[in-house]
Amino acid sequence: MLHKVIAISMTVMLSNSHQAYADQIKPISNMINSGSFVMFNTSSKSIDAKMQSCASDETAVVTIYSTTSKAQLEIDVKLDGSPVGSLSNYFPDSAPECKSPDSDGIITIVIPAGKHTLEAESLNLLWPGRTFNIRKCECKLLPLS
Repeated sequence: MLHKVIAISMTVMLSNSHQAYADQIKPISNMINSGSFVMFNTSSKSIDAKMQSCASDETAVVTIYSTTSKAQLEIDVKLDGSPVGSLSNYFPDSAPECKSPDSDGIITIVIPAGKHTLEAESLNLLWPGRTFNIRKCECKLLPLS
């Protein structure tokens, strides 16, 4: 009888704890400052079109990619503390072109000109915050090595 009571109690405890975690899930849109950057999932032509107003908008482009095969699973990337995407492929021999469209191994985003911080992590690797400056209309390649 005691074994049945313990088994039922554990089942109730597990069910309740699962529900508590599910309630804490937040949509990524709540974590992203929409005024900070714009992500692209389009062609390089539309990236170029967006950058035609970079002087008046005071914006720039960064292309983030990885050069290492040592990362387990994906590399989660943050810019100024906000998630901007994940990298699942890498470029061991040569860098992609700046303003390359997003893919599994590339994150290209338009950001305000100025000072920013890039950080990333995978299951087994950590890239601590790296600060960089970018001028309006500039395109900067940011490798994670």
